[in-house]
Amino acid sequence: MSWDTAGGGDSGWDSGAAANAFNEPVPNEFTGGGHDDGGLGERGQGGESGGYRGACFQCGQEGHNKADCTNPAVAREFTGNCRLCDEVGHRAADCPTAPPKLCNNCKEEGHSTVDCKNARKIDRSEIADVPAELAWRDLVAASAEGDLDDMKEAIAKYIKANPDTNYVELEKAFRSQNINLYLIALEKELAATFTNMDLQGNLDKKFTVSYRKSPRHARPKEKEIWPETPEENLERLKDAGEPVDRGIPKCLNCDQLGHISKNCPEEKQENADRAEVKCFNCDEVGHRVRDCPNPRPDKFACRNCKQSGHSSKECTEPRSAEGIECKKCNEIGHFSRDCPQGGGGGGGACHNCGEEGHRSKECTNEKKIICRNCDQEGHVGRDCTKPRDYSRVKCSNCDQMGHTKVRCKEPLKVDVGENANGGNDFGGSAANAFDQPGPAEFTDGGAGTLMDDGGGDPW
Repeated sequence: MSWDTAGGGDSGWDSGAAANAFNEPVPNEFTGGGHDDGGLGERGQGGESGGYRGACFQCGQEGHNKADCTNPAVAREFTGNCRLCDEVGHRAADCPTAPPKLCNNCKEEGHSTVDCKNARKIDRSEIADVPAELAWRDLVAASAEGDLDDMKEAIAKYIKANPDTNYVELEKAFRSQNINLYLIALEKELAATFTNMDLQGNLDKKFTVSYRKSPRHARPKEKEIWPETPEENLERLKDAGEPVDRGIPKCLNCDQLGHISKNCPEEKQENADRAEVKCFNCDEVGHRVRDCPNPRPDKFACRNCKQSGHSSKECTEPRSAEGIECKKCNEIGHFSRDCPQGGGGGGGACHNCGEEGHRSKECTNEKKIICRNCDQEGHVGRDCTKPRDYSRVKCSNCDQMGHTKVRCKEPLKVDVGENANGGNDFGGSAANAFDQPGPAEFTDGGAGTLMDDGGGDPW
């Protein structure tokens, strides 16, 4: 026996469908809608004091909520109506007229889903009732079109008409009639809450059935789990099925099936990988903002004095060094100008008057004006009457001291910018001219302009 068929041939990877991706969700545990004291009521917000109000729903004591309770549960009087018989005074779990409980797997009485060893009762009520011959014709037509979803739908109709059909019979029929669909049995690891189920509802099958358009694996990593021969594939299909949910919860505390962590008999274990509840108000772990006993700060308050009503720009208080890291010693609590370790800068002296105790921008003395050309006080460099000292001048072209760009003997730097092809910022060559010309007096590339120093020839 060979993978290749006479009529169907190999459709190639371009037309082949990818492997069925069964999303295996992480088992979730629904333990209720948050804290029992949650919500937006008085207890959820904590009132003005921010603490817990009312008794714990677990033990009846005050001062904590049910989520943080370590005491054993205390039975409380039920005053509502039963959701099954609508009678007052008992819960649905204690209803005397409640129907017998059925297993969620086989829908029979006398056992729970955890202990069930029977085949699952498959509900195919949503699948259309059609004769097996018509369903098979739909399968052949869908195979000719290459529509994998239509092929699966036709197979479901055929299985409903012939419920005793198994995967081995289907695979042999596909190969004998040259239907371009392959049932490949893969050895895949599933999550603990999932298992493989065959067409008759039998669980705990070893191999996972994958619907493919080609007998060859699509990815290199599938080579290890792919059957080597068609004969091995048929042998695997005898113990194969499709992934389904077991319908059994998994405890997040002990990793065992059959119960949730709320009902776990073992002690609560610390899990480093488990997400923690952290309060955004006090940054403590173990409670939410709505349950925080600490007062909530005003997020719009002044960052300097922490008072409400103004911002830090309008604050009249001296600048606070709380939380400030010194740039000299890297310690918290003071500015670099007040650093006790010193380290240059004139010991924190004012750059204007030379006195200590304040900065130049806080100086009340007359501002000192020093000339950059002669270092004399009383005037600036552009008003200096002495000859220009070129030893202090740095050329912007060659970055050397002693001359300006005008007197520089080095080749002129080429400015690579948006308008580097022209003489001015407005300039440009004719090839790189702007689509929308500017005013005539600032156009560099045109004829008859007032500033005709552009790079291109005038048109």
